[in-house]
Amino acid sequence: MRPGTFRAIRWVGLTAVVLLLACGLLATAFLRGFSDNRCFLIDHAEVVDELREGNQIFYLVYRITGWHDKVAFYELYATLPSFDTCGHPKDEPLDGYVIDDTEARRNEGRMDEGRMVKDVLVRNTKYGKKLEVRYTRQADEGVEPNHAKLIPGDTVKPNPEDNPREWDTEDTTGADGE
Repeated sequence: MRPGTFRAIRWVGLTAVVLLLACGLLATAFLRGFSDNRCFLIDHAEVVDELREGNQIFYLVYRITGWHDKVAFYELYATLPSFDTCGHPKDEPLDGYVIDDTEARRNEGRMDEGRMVKDVLVRNTKYGKKLEVRYTRQADEGVEPNHAKLIPGDTVKPNPEDNPREWDTEDTTGADGE
């Protein structure tokens, strides 16, 4: 054996052991983080408006999720939502609506290329309460997504350009008017 060979083998062996221990510790910390209700990815969620219809109050939540490619959307709740430490709701929303992707271009400073949120409607459909987002290209009519106002949908005629959803918006009120 050449001089120093034993020292090189010992160094490689010790380095491998240290790397294996480090990987094991990282894997344990990563897995324990999920089991201890820690989050790998935290959503941003905030209640931005509410709408009173009779005795019922509906809450509009603006949520952003994603790591690199973020997705922004609205959610409609029949009760004031609460969120866990990861930003996930503890109750199921009545409906959700993904905000048009051109919104991201407006946030990059190119307002003329994208549509802006004008307001958010709550429509009565045969499938229950559904959200509809109205957009505008007029800067004076648009608002930041986290400042949108929730308005009753029966006061505004549906616009297929804003909402290509395929649900029936005809009168679905029950005998009690709700």
